[in-house]
Amino acid sequence: MRHLISNIVCGFIDKKSVRDKVRTMIRYPQTHEYIRYIKHISRGMKNRKIRTTVGYGCNNFIIILNEKYVYKFPLQSDGRDVALREKRITDAFAKISPIKIPKMEILQYGDIYVRKYEFAKGSLLTDIKPSVIMAHSEHIAKQLAQFLYVIGTADPVEIRDLKPTKTTKPDFMYGWFQGDIWQNFMLDEKTFDITYFIDWEGTEFADFRTSLRIASHNWDKFGYMGIIVDVMYEYAKLYLKNKKK
Repeated sequence: MRHLISNIVCGFIDKKSVRDKVRTMIRYPQTHEYIRYIKHISRGMKNRKIRTTVGYGCNNFIIILNEKYVYKFPLQSDGRDVALREKRITDAFAKISPIKIPKMEILQYGDIYVRKYEFAKGSLLTDIKPSVIMAHSEHIAKQLAQFLYVIGTADPVEIRDLKPTKTTKPDFMYGWFQGDIWQNFMLDEKTFDITYFIDWEGTEFADFRTSLRIASHNWDKFGYMGIIVDVMYEYAKLYLKNKKK
């Protein structure tokens, strides 16, 4: 019944982000409990401001508190395995990543494992006009290439058990990959430096060319044309330069 009601209501909502949030809050009434929980633990906070959204595929309900903390509540499981795995990965890469990774901790709300993150300041790529991004595309591409190279060639001992085998070695376009780079980074709109890389739950040790093709498709689709060419050129330069050493 909730699915039917949500579909009827959302049929009158044009904006996808709003439609997803309304659908999620109708189908998952526990989301209202999650909001009350965050209000409870933040009571007494000055000028408290809470806003909500939903994650990709509506798998998570996200609450942002005072542009300072982000709480990610799982909707389709207890979230334990995903939370513990992401915590291990982000802890391992925070030490070496050339781009900052938001600090993460795990909270328990009943049987639910809630991921709490430091709020990542900056603007998403799609918050900025393509014409503006293209004027700074080379600078952005160099940062993405450096990130891909450093993460992709790393072999942190703490997470070797998450590789296909513990002895599997990184190679060209093969290694640790954040999972979805097309819009999971935040930009400083004054310098166009990448301030944070977010959403590490899809990170895996694998061939990342398929994911890069998806990123390229999305960049081109939304008007950020040709960024992938610059990224791959800079990545190849880094890889070959260090391979010769």
